Amino acid sequence: MTASDQNTTMRGQTEALQYQDLAGHNATTLRDEFAKRDVERPLPDLPPPDPQDSLESFEAQLIGIGDSLNAEKQAHNQTKIELDETKLELEQMRTRWKETAREFNRFQAENQSSVPLDDGVLLQKVSQLRFNIRNFALQHFESSEIPSIKDSRACWNFILRFPPVNTGPFGDPGEFEFWMRTPSRRILAIRTFLWAFLTTDILGEFRWAGKEVSGAFYHIHRALGSPSSDPYPKPDDVPAQRKYHIWRANTTGLLVNSMELDQQRGRESREVFAMEKAKEIVKYIAPYSISKDKQLISGIANIIFEALELDLLICQQAARIDWMYDINEARRFDSKYMDLEGEAGDYVCLFVAPALVKRGKSNGEDFDRTNCLLKMQVSCLPMEVVGEAGDHRGSSSFASRMAKGFRYVTGSQTGVGQARGP
Repeated sequence: MTASDQNTTMRGQTEALQYQDLAGHNATTLRDEFAKRDVERPLPDLPPPDPQDSLESFEAQLIGIGDSLNAEKQAHNQTKIELDETKLELEQMRTRWKETAREFNRFQAENQSSVPLDDGVLLQKVSQLRFNIRNFALQHFESSEIPSIKDSRACWNFILRFPPVNTGPFGDPGEFEFWMRTPSRRILAIRTFLWAFLTTDILGEFRWAGKEVSGAFYHIHRALGSPSSDPYPKPDDVPAQRKYHIWRANTTGLLVNSMELDQQRGRESREVFAMEKAKEIVKYIAPYSISKDKQLISGIANIIFEALELDLLICQQAARIDWMYDINEARRFDSKYMDLEGEAGDYVCLFVAPALVKRGKSNGEDFDRTNCLLKMQVSCLPMEVVGEAGDHRGSSSFASRMAKGFRYVTGSQTGVGQARGP
């Protein structure tokens, strides 16, 4: 390269650098100019927001909130409906459960060979037994022509074994002899003795089951029956009494089925027992009758057999039956609780027949309710004949014991005094 060419090249490079510097300077100047113009130039005026648009947006939001609230309310109502339905189902279930429990209790109360015994049937059978005892006494002990009595003391000692005869006017053999020599009073005394014998040795003693079984049943009854021995139980004792009598009814049903007590063989066994007991009784009371011993034995055996059948029927019920006497009071006659037999008077000498008191139904229900179905039958004498009875003191007045002992009386008659065991 010549010197001329080198000069030309260098000159060209110099000019290029000059143009580059000018372009950069011009660009900076132009940018500054534009920035200055942007700052100084005002922003264009924008139109204000439309109020209608804001209201519509707000209304849309309210509508959305309202829809959500309605949906929540509907869900709440649906939940409430479901809750009410659940409560109704629960109440229905509780009602069905109670009905099932009652049905189960009724089923449990019924023994396997249950023989329904309503009050009318029970009254008819007891009244018939009273009638038969009365007829027997009239038929065989009414005569005034009796032979001389050699062994009155033996008869007196035998009869006094049976309450409530031992609380009557037979305080000594002489007084007993006075009663037995007068026909009308003798009849009452024989009726009193026969009922005392039945309530002591037959009724409630399970004699219908035979000698061996009746003894075992009796001892179990005594062991389990302690809560039922009180004729005026406290409210807390009522469930225990009910359970005991349901057990007794069920056990009796089992014995009837297993031993065929309701068949001919069972009846024959009871007839034999009744005949043996009748023979034992007749040898003591025969001296006061002009009838033959065979007639007396037959009559008493029939009465004992009838009592055995009645006791077997009663033991198959879950109700409690009491044969009750008033033996603790001053022996004042009260027509509200007593029926008079024989001559008029206001002093009770003999309890001719016990009252019949029933607690509960034969299926075990209503065990807190007590009914007196029959009043006791008594024989009286005028007070001036026997003297003032004020010294015969009991634990409380008869009427007060009735009110206390029979708070749930529903029958037309009220209860009576002290009870023998169930």
